Amino acid sequence: MASLDLKARLDNIIATAQAETANLDLFAPIMLREECPICLLPLPIKHDEIAFNACCGKNICLGCIYKNITREKDNADHPSKIGLCAICRQPIINGNNYIKRLKKLMKKKHPEAFMEMAAEYKSGERTLQSNTKALEMYICAAELGHADAFINIGCFHLEGVVVEQDISKAVEYYEVAAKKGSVNAHKRLVYFHGRNGDIQTSIKHCRVAASAGDQESMDNLMRAYKDKSISKEELTQTLRAHQTSSNEIKSKDRDEAISINKQMDRSISINKQMDRYNTFN
Repeated sequence: MASLDLKARLDNIIATAQAETANLDLFAPIMLREECPICLLPLPIKHDEIAFNACCGKNICLGCIYKNITREKDNADHPSKIGLCAICRQPIINGNNYIKRLKKLMKKKHPEAFMEMAAEYKSGERTLQSNTKALEMYICAAELGHADAFINIGCFHLEGVVVEQDISKAVEYYEVAAKKGSVNAHKRLVYFHGRNGDIQTSIKHCRVAASAGDQESMDNLMRAYKDKSISKEELTQTLRAHQTSSNEIKSKDRDEAISINKQMDRSISINKQMDRYNTFN
């Protein structure tokens, strides 16, 4: 279980955040979204369509990353000029050097660096696995105002990892994250309220997420309309907002990058199946 110091920091974080967001409407439309520093379009909602570069500390959309890679391959006259960050032109590296870069950013109080380090501690791929260390990193990110850090802290409470299981406390963290503009926090609350039979509150959160451009939430509302849980007028209003938000984050480069990623995923899956077949034959 969490130490007294960790519990005190958690209590302080949620109390401070709730005070800061007390006057904010939980169901207000999400207006401000972080932009990709290259194409200047709002970043995609899905995390797997964004990459964090530890060299310069920037989140970059997959479309701009693939475009940079293609340009490098077409124009490079030496291998050393391939695999550079599209912004700072430093080599994009993994392993221990990646962790070192994260730590440098953490010294500068970079919230995204703490989020990345938390993910490293959770997975244990490039550092020793530690849920306690991961929670500490999320706390640091939350103290620096990162909305999604509150979601992750909420998940620790929901699952009873490091801290005692407390579903109501998890919801408090999700609601703070939602007020801070996290689409994924609204999606968490959709599931929570829907599972507990509060369909109308669930639909309210679903409308916010769908209006911000989330396709899964829009699909859920379509099903809710068939069940007569949402009016035609509400559905139409949300669909219009969804289309506007979707168009704002859409680009040819992003579509191509997503297509390439899907092809790679299928290829990897086929290769795994072939390996399994060869093992048993």
